[in-house]
Amino acid sequence: MSRALIPVAPVSSSTSEKTRRGRKKKESATDVTPQQPPFDIGQERALTIEQTAQYLGVGRPKVYDYLRDGLPSVKLSDGVRRVMLSSLIAWLKELETRGVV
Repeated sequence: MSRALIPVAPVSSSTSEKTRRGRKKKESATDVTPQQPPFDIGQERALTIEQTAQYLGVGRPKVYDYLRDGLPSVKLSDGVRRVMLSSLIAWLKELETRGVV
């Protein structure tokens, strides 16, 4: 039996060996671009549970605890729940004034 050779596209000479093996090159400090904050407080937004958890710095189960404890939210079709950013901020301020936070 003879084997048929399959032609392989040549690799560019500018591509390093590490890149071809799937390894990422380390980024230098000059390559880092500043990231914008995930939420603009001046703009009204409907946050998902995941986004709310990210905003608060907690996990999803804790957000559901907060919803049971009075965090205002809107239930849309098919059980989709959203938290309005302005309501979240107002709820946090209310907790702060009551001394809960």
